[in-house]
Amino acid sequence: MNNTLKTRLRDFKLSGIYNSLEERLSFAKEKDLSYTQFLELLLEDEATTRRTNSYKKRYTKAKFPAHKKIEDFDFSFQPSINKRVINDCLTASFIKDKKNIVFIGNPGTGKTHLAISIAIKVLMKGYKVLFTSVSEMLQNLNASKADNSYYQKVN
Repeated sequence: MNNTLKTRLRDFKLSGIYNSLEERLSFAKEKDLSYTQFLELLLEDEATTRRTNSYKKRYTKAKFPAHKKIEDFDFSFQPSINKRVINDCLTASFIKDKKNIVFIGNPGTGKTHLAISIAIKVLMKGYKVLFTSVSEMLQNLNASKADNSYYQKVN
């Protein structure tokens, strides 16, 4: 790859193509791909890189206290939890329906694990998430009254 091409790819912020171009050039020659097929591969690499970077940024901004997977949740430990309802939440349909999810229960019952697991699935679908406790949220809202940003935070 020549320096001019490297510079152009950097200038246009095409890091997915930048990182895969040499490998894709070899592959295209080996498989005798058409120009269109070659371009499709490069664009898919770019799209994948952008999706991955977007997910990583949104994950960091979500401020999860830990990484939890739904696959690691023991539903047999907490039989009162309806697995079908949780699976429905994992589809993120509650967002489209403009509904909220609230977990209420004693400590150690899996509320945080389920909330984080659902939030991670929602992130994977491209949505933004912010993990916070009720006490932290109330502190932030009280602090926002002092600097007159309360209505911005509520809306």
